[in-house]
Amino acid sequence: MKPIITACLSVLFLVFCGCTVAKSTNTNVSAAESTNAEPAATPMSGAGKVNLPAPETVVQALYKAHDAKKSPFFQSKDRALVDKYFSKPLADLIWKDATTHTSDVGVIDGDPLYNAQDVEIKDLKIGTGQIDAKNEKKATVNVTFTNFGKPNTIKFEMSAGAESWKIDDIVYSPSDSMLKWFKEADKPADTPAVAGEFEGKYRVGETTCTVKPVKMAYEVRWEKGKGVEMFFSKNSTTFESSPPKGDPNQFVFDDESYNTGTFYRADGKTFPVSRAN
Repeated sequence: MKPIITACLSVLFLVFCGCTVAKSTNTNVSAAESTNAEPAATPMSGAGKVNLPAPETVVQALYKAHDAKKSPFFQSKDRALVDKYFSKPLADLIWKDATTHTSDVGVIDGDPLYNAQDVEIKDLKIGTGQIDAKNEKKATVNVTFTNFGKPNTIKFEMSAGAESWKIDDIVYSPSDSMLKWFKEADKPADTPAVAGEFEGKYRVGETTCTVKPVKMAYEVRWEKGKGVEMFFSKNSTTFESSPPKGDPNQFVFDDESYNTGTFYRADGKTFPVSRAN
């Protein structure tokens, strides 16, 4: 009797162990599958993001090259130096200007990084690139500085290239940019003025003047008088002369249509301004 009881207990023990092993094996397989499987509805890390050095690093490198006398401007030996900083449309224009202009200076005159002929730069600050909320392949970088004590802000409009950000345009004011210089240079001389641009013929008090955008400035020819007076954009609605001595003259417009405003002469007198064409 005792051997029979012992045999039965042995069989029950083996059955119990078999069930335990089976359960343990199934548990291990499930754990492996869980480790390797991608959790449901988990987005790919970084999907669609622009994985490039920050856009301001390109602007920083451009100013550093400028200070080291290795600027991509005003040289016709190294096209790759231009392509290093600028997207192809603007790089093509810069290179063409450097290699084909026949006059003493091309479309780019003066210092395009400071929008001035003469410079005394202080407090230069290159801001952090701001990625466009609607298009992460577009960005802007603001650069601020003072030139002869006057504060200035220049905006670099940029786009993501294959390996780095590239500069699409350098914007000096709402009505002035590097791309605009090239567009103006291609205009026929008799192209009529368009509202929204500071150019064309204006009535200033009892006289008139003709305004023509010239690279980084505005050439003003007075009906009565000889020579020209150069004006520079101070902000979106103000244009100011830059005399060697004394106070400047100013055009201050009512809005960015540049149709009406006031002329402030250096001696303190003011005159109404209106577009004549």
